[in-house]
Amino acid sequence: RSAPAGTRRGRLAGTRRMSAATRPVAIVPRDVALRVASTRARRVVSAPLRGRTERRRASHPARARTRASSPREGRSDDGPTLVETSSGGQQQRRWGRTPTGGFDRLPPKRPEEELSAGEQAASGGRSGFARWDPRLSPRLRAVFLPAGYPDTVSPDYAPFIRWHLGSLMFRNILEVITAQSLLVALGMGSTPGALPLTAATKWVLKDGIGSLATLAAGSLGGQKCDEDPKRWWMVSNAFEDVARVIELVTPAAPGLFLPLAATATFVRTAALTGRGSLVNGSLMQHFARNENTADVRARLEVQGRWLALVALPVGIGIFRTVSQSFANDPEEPFRDVAVAVAFYGSVVIGHLVCIWNAAKVLRFETLNRARLVGQARAFRDGGADAIADFNAAGESEGVFRPRFSSNDPVLGASLPDAARDWAHLERLMGHARDSHSGGDSRSDSGRFIGQRFALGWNPSDGGRPAVLLDAGATPRDVLAAALAGVHASTGVRDGDDAE
Repeated sequence: RSAPAGTRRGRLAGTRRMSAATRPVAIVPRDVALRVASTRARRVVSAPLRGRTERRRASHPARARTRASSPREGRSDDGPTLVETSSGGQQQRRWGRTPTGGFDRLPPKRPEEELSAGEQAASGGRSGFARWDPRLSPRLRAVFLPAGYPDTVSPDYAPFIRWHLGSLMFRNILEVITAQSLLVALGMGSTPGALPLTAATKWVLKDGIGSLATLAAGSLGGQKCDEDPKRWWMVSNAFEDVARVIELVTPAAPGLFLPLAATATFVRTAALTGRGSLVNGSLMQHFARNENTADVRARLEVQGRWLALVALPVGIGIFRTVSQSFANDPEEPFRDVAVAVAFYGSVVIGHLVCIWNAAKVLRFETLNRARLVGQARAFRDGGADAIADFNAAGESEGVFRPRFSSNDPVLGASLPDAARDWAHLERLMGHARDSHSGGDSRSDSGRFIGQRFALGWNPSDGGRPAVLLDAGATPRDVLAAALAGVHASTGVRDGDDAE
């Protein structure tokens, strides 16, 4: 409901969410809007999360005068305004109080009120289509964005989605083109009398090869995707493009349909296994900030399906253009090949550019091995002031930049990396037990109180320090092990004095 001219509404911020049983609800002035977080089982009244930017809608004098002069009948202009939201944070209903003390349902809050002052200023100088922002449409937000956006997702969700949607567009176009290419090659390479049976057999056989790729990729590459999501996101999408290129050239050799199509299916299925594990695993856990992993994943699926509909006519048009070029000028094969390379190559390059930038803007707030060793190295060289925040660390990490330097320790190494033989290993374990207690490795109760890691190195591996972690090591032990490893990398490199 619009306020009288010259007045604005605000929000109550700075308090933590609390159930109605433990926190009484007080009637507040009209310029304060509480939130009612609702589920199917219960409703609680709470304030917004702490630290949110206050968002207000710029007043419109003419509109305010018009609405102030004709208030709706039976509705009071005084009293509190309650906003009923779902558990995910999405606004559902707005309620006011009638003069008789009843509930008065207000119109939905205008989407421009959800934007911050900086965002409004940034779009204020533009006009026409340039000012249009899909975030201003409640219907588009409800369909394409997670509930409670942007408070329920990570800060890098928006920049990632921009590039990811572009990559999905190019990927869907490639799917349409390659599907037509395979069907054309399938018809060209079969005997006309046996076309249905031969085509069906070849199609089933090519898809059966993909099961082997799923088994291989699932058993070998799952943990690597979790440890370095940026790099493997780019690698998996690039291998998918390689498979698409193989499918695109299949019509040039229709007699080799089965080996070419089976190879493309094997590569593409392996790539999709890695890509799917990242999308459904590491990336979803990173983006979701309100226990809304399923909601974030569902919105990605909706975005992809919508782009698939848009890409369908585009892919058909590109394939027909290339096919007509080959049909109209059969005596100029070089020209026809140049046309195909120009159209297909632009789609593939566009896909690679989008997935590269999508991986580049990711900013993970957790420490994997590479980030932990890098921050420990920065602490060793420059102290606490040299430790970077997650934005700077993500920027310096890049996509394909080397994760470790030549003298960085091997954190979580295997036994041969840390010890030359069994006797050497026992000596290292003895140092780990004695280092924390000055020779007495047990407390009065007999409990082990030594370090949860052992440090050593093997001269055959270039003298890099190697850290063995105990199965019961805590995060604090892992941090201590990383600091000890980077400190040891500047000391003795070989010999028995290494311990």
